[in-house]
Amino acid sequence: MNGTLYGVSVGPGDPELITLKAVRIINECEVIAVPRTKGENTLALEIVKDVCDISQKEIVYLDFLMSADKQVLQKRHNEIAGTLMPYLESGKNIAFLNIGDVSVYSTFSYIAAIIKENGGQLSVCAGVTSFCAAAAEIGEPLVQGKNPLVVMPSSCTDFDKLLDTDCTAVIMKSGRDSADIREKLRKKGFENINAVCDCGLDTQKIYRGAEKIPDKCGYFTLFTAVKEK
Repeated sequence: MNGTLYGVSVGPGDPELITLKAVRIINECEVIAVPRTKGENTLALEIVKDVCDISQKEIVYLDFLMSADKQVLQKRHNEIAGTLMPYLESGKNIAFLNIGDVSVYSTFSYIAAIIKENGGQLSVCAGVTSFCAAAAEIGEPLVQGKNPLVVMPSSCTDFDKLLDTDCTAVIMKSGRDSADIREKLRKKGFENINAVCDCGLDTQKIYRGAEKIPDKCGYFTLFTAVKEK
């Protein structure tokens, strides 16, 4: 394959947080790959539209599944990789857009592994993570001194066990479980519990303090909480 698949981080939502490198790569690539799931708008593409002229680009929408079945997911990932390979084989470069940073719970990683196995060329462009942007919006540091940082989704298998750690906890994609997470953080001894919904978007909401966090929040909700020795 002569083309390169670029994993391009576009930041959490605010177009001003997309990097100069990401803009350059998007401008140079002939094809833009846009991941989406059922009922989800293509936020990554909307961010890019504000900073790049994509009118002459070929847009390829990639429909990912929301499923816990590993075999079903693997089949879809293979299908998506199969959609991209002909572009790469013809020498075209693809900018695969990712919300936040491409190395943190991204859809790109699954497809990149398949492309790599088939001899494809890969390149990754780092970006601003949602939790760093959220900390900036809250106006407080994530970690200080020797306190560790634990980042996890609300669906993490060892969720309760990880909350036993003296750390700053970042809980991603947690809006549907807001009430449960809020109470667990309290019971586990966490303080300074905050939540940011839709960070960097026009719909952004910041909830400072556990008592202000509603029982239900949007999908792009992120918790931060601190427990120190």
